[in-house]
Amino acid sequence: MKVYRVAIIGLGRMGSTIDEEVVDYPAVALPYSIAACCAHSDRLELVAGADLLAEKREAFGAKWGTKALYEDYVTMIENEKPDLVAVCTRGENHADLGVAVAELGVPMLYLEKAMACSMAEADLVRDACLKNNTVFNTGVLRRFDVRYRVIREAIERGDVGEPIAAVHYAATNLLH
Repeated sequence: MKVYRVAIIGLGRMGSTIDEEVVDYPAVALPYSIAACCAHSDRLELVAGADLLAEKREAFGAKWGTKALYEDYVTMIENEKPDLVAVCTRGENHADLGVAVAELGVPMLYLEKAMACSMAEADLVRDACLKNNTVFNTGVLRRFDVRYRVIREAIERGDVGEPIAAVHYAATNLLH
């Protein structure tokens, strides 16, 4: 199976450290941060990270053993040529970074929630991904959550018939 090279923009909470906060939360399944998900998966190789803050880059490198650390995400993408870039910065930056990542030719893009602060921004992300053949996903990562795995397995076994739609509700503010 192919192993995908992953780079993360934004090396704070969702990029790296949230697992330490939520380890004892009964409603949270680990791994939770993007870096932890990479470490947990045999199909993802964490190759680089970018953050404007030197202390976050240093902590990320020490925690995950990542040597390729950058202040500038463009340089990171040009040098490391990741298959997938995960944008884990503050929500108000997601759309601009998503467009830029797609325009840099990255094959896959993951934007933490919220993907944009307006429908116009969301359209820009969609259009950039379509134009550059970038596969796109946004939202929260749930592939390791046992509750979601149980549902997926039931669907795969045919226990619930052919799905027509899936709707998920969560209480949160607009940017988180």
